[in-house]
Amino acid sequence: MGIDHVAFGPDTLYGDHVGLHTTFAHLLKVSGAQPPPHQKVPYVDGLENPTECFHNLAVCLVRDGHSDEDIVKVLGGNIKRALGDIWR
Repeated sequence: MGIDHVAFGPDTLYGDHVGLHTTFAHLLKVSGAQPPPHQKVPYVDGLENPTECFHNLAVCLVRDGHSDEDIVKVLGGNIKRALGDIWR
């Protein structure tokens, strides 16, 4: 794992994310393992609508001091590279 193997993507569903997760969470369990308790939130502030808010990821990454190279990787460069490796 590491910066060369992660990416953000606006592939989220629109609408009631918490309701959707609550409905299907039982299908995501691994061998009966229980996830740690967490606070349910209706959305991630600044990414309520990924089509309109995806740029907020870049703003936060720049603000937090990530390099341009790393930002390019996680905002699409890693996906482009992986798909290029897969779909030759």
